[in-house]
Order: sequence, then C-alpha cells, then structure tokens
Amino acid sequence: MQDAKQVTLPLNPTETFSFDNFYFGPQREAEQAITRFSHADGVAYLYLCAPAGEGKSHLLMAAMHAAKKSGKHAAYFPLDVLVKTTSPAILDGIEQADLVCLDALDAIAGQLEWEEAIFHCFNRLQQAGTSLLVAASALPSELGLSLADLRSRLDTGTLYQLMPLQDSDKQQALMKQAAYRGLILPAEVAHYLLRHYGRDMASLMGVLQDLDKASLAAQRRLTIPFVKQTIH
Repeated sequence: MQDAKQVTLPLNPTETFSFDNFYFGPQREAEQAITRFSHADGVAYLYLCAPAGEGKSHLLMAAMHAAKKSGKHAAYFPLDVLVKTTSPAILDGIEQADLVCLDALDAIAGQLEWEEAIFHCFNRLQQAGTSLLVAASALPSELGLSLADLRSRLDTGTLYQLMPLQDSDKQQALMKQAAYRGLILPAEVAHYLLRHYGRDMASLMGVLQDLDKASLAAQRRLTIPFVKQTIH
C-alpha cells in the first residue's frame, strides 16, 4: 500500500490537526463517538456527514494522528484529489492499515471504476478488521452513487451528521484555534472577523492563519486595527 505520507494532501502541511483544536460546539455525542473511534473503541466503521467547510477533513486528519500516536498504522485518502491525479489502484492493499480515512467521498459519485474500487475495499477492510472513517457532504443515499451495492455497504455504519456551527460557535472556534497557536484572539476581534471576512469556517481559518504569520512577524497583538492593516 502506498504510504499516506506519499499522497498529496489538500491541506497545509504546517497546520496541526487534532481533536484538541477542533470546536464541536454543542455536539457532544459526536465528539465522544469520533474520539472513541480514533482509539478503536468498539466501532469498526463511522460515517461523518456535514456540509463543506465544517471541518470534516480536520477530524479525519485528527483521527489519523491520534491513531499513529498510539502506535497504529493509519492512512488518509483525499478522494477529491485522488480521482483527478491517480487511479483506483492506489487503494490496493488498503486493508493492511489499522485505520483508513476516506475523505470527500462525494468525489467518486458517478465514476463507476472508483465506486467499484471503494466497494471492494470496503469488503476487504471488513474482512481484515480495519477501522474505516468516511466523510462526505451528504448521506449515502444522497450522494448520487451509481453502484447500489456500495450505497448499501455505506448505510451499514454508525452515522453522525455534523450540524453547521452558529455564529457564536464560530467565534468560539476561532478563539480556540487561536489559543492553540499561542495567540490571544479577543472576542471583539473574532466577532469582527465574522462580520467582515465571511462566515464559512474554511475561509475564516485561512484568515486566522494569515494573521498568525503577520502577528509573529510584526510582534503585534491581534487587534481590529491590526486586522484591518493586515487583511485586505
């Protein structure tokens, strides 16, 4: 199996993805289920469903890193990248891992070669006892998959549908991420970012990353004037 580190990831390699810097908000049941899953605590297959920008990739990467910290072999496959850059053969031997994370499952919908490859992988993973974590933007029945057998397999897992964060939760998420980076993000600055730089978390985290670099370079605190000066 191609090692996960050899797969080009659509994520910033300097970023740290962990459960400690992810804000679940009021979704405590999902938080407990996902963290338990990363330690292989009785669940073999978990399906995460959430709209784009709600942190699915973060959670899959966090699960992979948690598994590796406990000495397990974990592999992450961003299907939205892989369907454009390689063939389904990259999944050969996938069952050798202890944990497999399949991200952006939506990307294979309507591509029968990939659908069949995922279906056969699913069966091999079950037979090998490998844990499987899948993320998609919709339920299996709503993905537009052509292969009925794959839809039925995907429906057999434990499913958690992550709800979009409210603005107050997004503010808390920004402040938590900033604190993890060693930054102090005052509530009024977080609120300002929400009002002026979009409300999807992917964009907001990108702004925070830029502010982190600028703050370090300028040795400045995160204030509204500094944000205005830095982010155009």
